[in-house]
Amino acid sequence: MDIIPELAWAVGKVIREAREASGMTQGQLAGFSGLSESYISLLEHGHKKLTVNGLVQIGRVLHVTPAELMRRIDVEMESGPQPSTKKVGRPRKQDKTDE
Repeated sequence: MDIIPELAWAVGKVIREAREASGMTQGQLAGFSGLSESYISLLEHGHKKLTVNGLVQIGRVLHVTPAELMRRIDVEMESGPQPSTKKVGRPRKQDKTDE
């Protein structure tokens, strides 16, 4: 079976967007779904594979059917990874140069 490289990225993006739309933190989603917070984090970052069980549990908590989550994942896979618009980390110090 071939591995689809963009699948993990698409799964993470869809789950993160659905979670944020519901106003939940990763910890809250984990607690309500019975999954670990580290599993949710790894899913959202594309470092863990989503199981069918996980898909159903997450969908129940977010009030989204597994079929709808899969549809969203499919749409994301078609569009491909997009550059992040979020600025992460702390800003770099500006070098002070004498003119």
